Amino acid sequence: MKHLKIIIMAVLSIFTFAACNDDNGEGSMSPVTNVTATPFIGSVKLSWTIPSDSNYYYTLITYNNSDGQVVHKKVGRYDAKQGVTTATVGGFKDTNAHDFVLTAFSFSGASSSGVKVTGKSEDISTAKDYVLSTVKVDPDNGGAKVKWTNESGIDVKLIISYKDMKDADICDTAEAQKSDSVVLTGMQNTTDVTVIAFNVKDGVKTSPKSYSVTPIMNPDDIIKSGVEYLTLNTGGWQNQFNLSQDNPYNQYEYTIVTTGGDPFIYINPLKSPRAGTVLKFRYKASQDWVLELFWVDAGGGAAGGRSTRVLIPASSSWTTFTHDYGPEMNKYNWHGNPGDFFRMDWGDNGGVTINMRNIHLE
Repeated sequence: MKHLKIIIMAVLSIFTFAACNDDNGEGSMSPVTNVTATPFIGSVKLSWTIPSDSNYYYTLITYNNSDGQVVHKKVGRYDAKQGVTTATVGGFKDTNAHDFVLTAFSFSGASSSGVKVTGKSEDISTAKDYVLSTVKVDPDNGGAKVKWTNESGIDVKLIISYKDMKDADICDTAEAQKSDSVVLTGMQNTTDVTVIAFNVKDGVKTSPKSYSVTPIMNPDDIIKSGVEYLTLNTGGWQNQFNLSQDNPYNQYEYTIVTTGGDPFIYINPLKSPRAGTVLKFRYKASQDWVLELFWVDAGGGAAGGRSTRVLIPASSSWTTFTHDYGPEMNKYNWHGNPGDFFRMDWGDNGGVTINMRNIHLE
């Protein structure tokens, strides 16, 4: 009997040891495979095949940075594409060899054995050349969009220069530590754009790289001679909105942000007889809004029952609005003589942003 008890206790201790090992999770998850390390600027690009186990959750990358500090980086299962995961491990200040240990973990916390791979980073001084090589300059409305890629995380800046439509020299500096873009404005014709990149750490610059771009121009965005563009009477009576003019290239552009349920402003009186009965302008709007015009004769004021309401849909991009008000002008005997004007009401709600430009009759 004594020997039987000893055997039972031995068996139980084996099971207890196995259970403790299982709780720690060591070796109970399959490791990652096909691990590679590719040098990159100030970093190393790692690639691996994830375990096929449906319980796989993430891979933990462990390594020492250039300062000798231990760093841990988690990369989840959902970052994999067709079973292969890639990750950029950055922040290296040297080009020495570094060991990376990849450990797979399950949803329950079990872990695999670690898989070690050794990799080196490239000198960060090449970051400026890398970023400049990715730069693209594409046409944009009335300008251009400069786009670039920077997956290295190295602090790089771009110096972008060109001549605007007023023949003024424009020079902007863009933060390019990460992939992003900036919009250039003030163009009407084909324009040469020059880009220079430099590393913030040492200030060393690349040679200039030139691009030629033709902006996207809607004919309705071009200021035409001989047209009387209607302007808002910013010094007169106005109600429940904030008004700004932020486009240095178009004095006829306005940004209206309504702050109440009865936003309105008057236009300045006509200087010449109306050119026609069609009201035309370019606009963007954050939501649908109702434009209500109160027809006013010279020296008069807005009067109820002498107005016209038109629903205008929201638009996130510049859109041309046209409406023939001929019947309403005849109905209310508004002749559009010099000195006549109208009140513009910007809908019935607060919190609406409306951009307008080039308001005129034709």
